[in-house]
Amino acid sequence: MDRQLEQYQTIAREIVNDYARYKPSLGNIELQAIADGNSYLLISFGWNGDRRVHSTILHLRVVEGKFWLERDETEEGITQDLLDRGVPKEDIVLAFYHPEDRKLTEFAIA
Repeated sequence: MDRQLEQYQTIAREIVNDYARYKPSLGNIELQAIADGNSYLLISFGWNGDRRVHSTILHLRVVEGKFWLERDETEEGITQDLLDRGVPKEDIVLAFYHPEDRKLTEFAIA
């Protein structure tokens, strides 16, 4: 397996697992980290009073040597987490932006 791919998979697992350790302040809500191949998710589920909570907080993929941020509902955003771990901007795709809008960022387009 490619060394960079292994490194990026490790980074993705670490980030998702770090966020999964948080305890939401409202309701009886659990966070669960899910890793499947090159996809990494953080989901929340449970109850906030009489309201059901079930959502994807974070969806990150490793594709062709780049991180694809499909969804990021974290407070601070995981882009900085990736940069702090040494991932270059050209290896981060803000996939939640339209491809034309990605051209306006300093990150990878695809």
